[in-house]
Amino acid sequence: MTNYSSETDVYEATGLNTKVVQNLSGKSEAEVTTLITGYITKADQMIKRLLGVPYTVRKEYHQFDRNLTIELGPSEDEFGFFADYDPADCVDAVYAVYAFSRRVKLPYPKDCDSLTEDITDMDKSSGCTISKETTIKKCGTASIKAIFTAVDDYFWISKSKNMDKNIDTWDFIGFWFRTSDKTATFTITLYDKDGGYTYKTFACTHADTWTLISLDICDDFVSGTLKGTDFNEDHKVQYIEIKTNKACTVYFDNFNFNDGYFWTYPEGLICWSDPDEDAPISAIRVTYAYDPFKVTIPEDIKAASAKKAGILLLEYLIGCRQRVTAFMQTQENLDQYPDRETLEFTKARLEREIIEILAGLGFRAYSGMNAE
Repeated sequence: MTNYSSETDVYEATGLNTKVVQNLSGKSEAEVTTLITGYITKADQMIKRLLGVPYTVRKEYHQFDRNLTIELGPSEDEFGFFADYDPADCVDAVYAVYAFSRRVKLPYPKDCDSLTEDITDMDKSSGCTISKETTIKKCGTASIKAIFTAVDDYFWISKSKNMDKNIDTWDFIGFWFRTSDKTATFTITLYDKDGGYTYKTFACTHADTWTLISLDICDDFVSGTLKGTDFNEDHKVQYIEIKTNKACTVYFDNFNFNDGYFWTYPEGLICWSDPDEDAPISAIRVTYAYDPFKVTIPEDIKAASAKKAGILLLEYLIGCRQRVTAFMQTQENLDQYPDRETLEFTKARLEREIIEILAGLGFRAYSGMNAE
C-alpha cells in the first residue's frame, strides 16, 4: 500500500531532520526511516478512519452485455446519481455480488488473490524459478513470476502439500495468466492427500498479454485418476500444480475457486468465470469499498498524513528528550536540537492544523453511497 506522505513530508511539517531525530533517539539513519514510515502508516490509518475511508458503494448496478468482465464505477447506474466518483484502480475490497435475486457465494480465497500474492507457500521443480513480481500484476500487490527452462517444468501452490480444502461447494476455477510464448500450453492439476489427481490443459491466445482463464471443475477436469467431481469432503485439494510444455516465462495471478464470479483489485473488474456459458444478460449488483486517495493523493491529505505522523514522532522524541543522556547530548547545541518546550509547541501546532484540514475534507460527514 502506498502511504499518503513521505519521510521528507514529515520533516517539512515538523521542522526536524534525520540528524536531529538520530541524535535525540540514538537510532541510525535506517532505523529512523523505519520509525517514521511506521508512524506514517499509523497516521494514514487514523485519517482513513476519521474520514470514513474506504468508502462503501452498495449494490451498484452493472450488466456484462456478453463481455467477460465489467468495470466497477457509476457509469451504468440506473439513475445516474453518483456519476462523480471513479473507483478505477482504487478498489480495496468487494464484499458481495448479487445475481439472479441471490447473493453469490464468495470465492476461495475471499479476496480472490491471497494464493498468488507471494511465494512463501509455493515450491517448484529444479528447472523452474519462481519469484514475487510487484510490477507486472493483475490483482493485489503482486503476481507470481515463473521462468520455465525446459519441458515439464512446474511449480505448485501449498509448499507442504497440505492445503486441505474441500472445493465441492464451488463450480469453477478462475485466474489471470500471461506468457512470453503464446504457442506454449500449460496443465493445471489438482491433487488429493493420497496422490489422486485430475488435470486440465489451457493456453493463452496472445503473448505478453493477461488472459482470463476460466475452468469448469465438473466438465473440464475429467482426466487423471480422479475427476473434478470427486473432490469433496473425502478428497480435499492438497496442492495445485502448474506445468509447461516448453520453456517460457509466465505470470500467474488472482487464482480462486468461485461460483461464477470473481474480481480484481485495486483495478476493480468483476470477471465472469463459467467457460460453458456466455456472461449473463441480466443485471448484477455489487457492493464494494474503494479508497479515493489510492492513486491521486490530494495535497490536503498528504499534509494531514505528514502532520499526524509528525505528532507521533514528536511524542516519541519528547520521551527521548526527557532522558538524561539525551539532554546531555543536546545541551551543547540547543539551537540545532530543540528542547522539550519547542517539541511540545510544534506538536500542539500540528494538532490544530490537522483539525482544520480534516474539517475541510468533510470529517465524519460521510455515510456511504447508495445506502438503503
